[in-house]
Amino acid sequence: MSSYANPASERSTERWENEGGPTPSVEMQSRDDLQSELERYGITPVQLAVFDWGGYRYSNSKDAIAAAKRLAASG
Repeated sequence: MSSYANPASERSTERWENEGGPTPSVEMQSRDDLQSELERYGITPVQLAVFDWGGYRYSNSKDAIAAAKRLAASG
């Protein structure tokens, strides 16, 4: 049995990581610098609700409830 490596996916990952050059981490920027950058590029921070259940995180409350119900029904 031979294994297949997909070189295209490796190249696409490399292109994605190199897109735009290095980005300093948020921790390295001062809060004022970060705020200035966000305003400069018209980026608006948005808070999202995340539902944590059973070691998984869901962005949709109905999915979290459905997973909990499935476990309750099987037990």
